[in-house]
Amino acid sequence: MKGDSTERDRCRRVLFPQLAALCVPGLLMLVGCSHAPDYTIFGSFFPVWIFCTVGGLLVAMGVRALIARTPISEHLAAPVLLYLSFAVLFACVLWLAFYS
Repeated sequence: MKGDSTERDRCRRVLFPQLAALCVPGLLMLVGCSHAPDYTIFGSFFPVWIFCTVGGLLVAMGVRALIARTPISEHLAAPVLLYLSFAVLFACVLWLAFYS
């Protein structure tokens, strides 16, 4: 029983510096963030990324409706991934267009 705890402690001592080395670059990149863009609606602060995500989903739904009317829709291998990628793309484009 005692051997198990010493083995666990040794593994923890080895993993902690590696974990710290992975976390430090991420923390250093966050130093430059001043604040998150938000809008005040009825006294509540809504982050702008929510609006961009909803807009991206709406535009992706429009693109899906257009693609569904064409014969190419029958040949899509993974339509869920395609439309999810469209939603992410359009959300990022909205973010860059309005808030960068």
